Amino acid sequence: MVRKPKKLNCEHVRIELKTVDCDMLVKIVRRLTIEEITERIERFESEFGMGFDDFEESFLDGEIGKVAVGKYFDWAGLVDAYRGYMEGGELDYTVEQIREFDLQEMALLTPKRLDLLDSLARLQIKSINDLAGKIHRNVKNVYQDLQALKKLGFVTLKKRGKRNVVPKTLLEEITFLI
Repeated sequence: MVRKPKKLNCEHVRIELKTVDCDMLVKIVRRLTIEEITERIERFESEFGMGFDDFEESFLDGEIGKVAVGKYFDWAGLVDAYRGYMEGGELDYTVEQIREFDLQEMALLTPKRLDLLDSLARLQIKSINDLAGKIHRNVKNVYQDLQALKKLGFVTLKKRGKRNVVPKTLLEEITFLI
C-alpha cells in the first residue's frame, strides 16, 4: 500500500516520506562524526600498511595501481576533513548511504522525531533543555527521541561542560525509496 508522498523542506534537511507495509530502502546523506572519520582512516592505514602521506607518494609515483584511485580520493577526503577539524574545529565530510530499514527501524521515525530533526536543522540549540523549550515539548521525551535518532546515526550528542549536552543533526537529506 502506497500513499501520496509527504514532503518537509527546510534549509538543511529534506525529508520525503512514503508509507509502505514492508522493509524500505532509505537513501541518507549525512555528515560523519570525527570518530567515524578516524575509524575510516585507521581502516585505510591497516589495509595498506602505511599512513596517507606514504600512500599518496606511492600512488603518485605509480607504484600503486589504478585500481586504488577511488580509495585514494576517499582517503584523501577523510584526511583533509580530519586536518580541517584539528586546525579549525569544523568538520565537513558527508557520505551517501543506501540502507534497508526494517519495520522496527521505520517505527522509530515518528512524526515527532521527524519534526525534531527539522528543528535541529533550523534552530540554534545550546542544550537538550533549550531544544525542548523551543519546540514546547517535555525534556524527557525529547531526550528519548534523540536517543532513538542517535541509534539510527541521525544525530550526535556532544557534552559541553559538566552537564550540558548539545544535540546536532548529522543529516543533510533522507529519502525513502520504494
